[in-house]
Amino acid sequence: MNNMTRSGIIVALMAASTLALAEVKPSDAVEYRQGIYKAVKWNFGPMGDMVKGKQEFNAAEFSRRAANLAALSKMPLEGFIAGSYSGSTDALPAIEKDWETFAGIMSDFETSAATLAETAASGDMNAIRPAFMSVAKTCKSCHDKFKD
Repeated sequence: MNNMTRSGIIVALMAASTLALAEVKPSDAVEYRQGIYKAVKWNFGPMGDMVKGKQEFNAAEFSRRAANLAALSKMPLEGFIAGSYSGSTDALPAIEKDWETFAGIMSDFETSAATLAETAASGDMNAIRPAFMSVAKTCKSCHDKFKD
């Protein structure tokens, strides 16, 4: 396959994926982002228990969950589409009205989750604790402003 053919296929696939995204129903977007946030909670909860001393600290397990969280933090933003702030969601319409602030907080979530994953690899709870709290603070700031 020559480069011209390969380029044509890539352009066609990108166009098809953009078209598919444009046809996403608001209810599907809600379901998508709720699924991601369930996975976030699945990973964040046990890490919180370790940070609080409710569960014995396991450095390898914590690091694995922090890596999962860092990957998940990159996913939810695309699920916040126009018209997806009613029905079975706690996301407020304020997201659409103040997209710049919301997107900034989501970017902070990505950054703090990546920092936590890097810090968790050290296995040093004294370094991990503040990195974990930074993620928690970012989550809370979004919940306070954009979640019912």
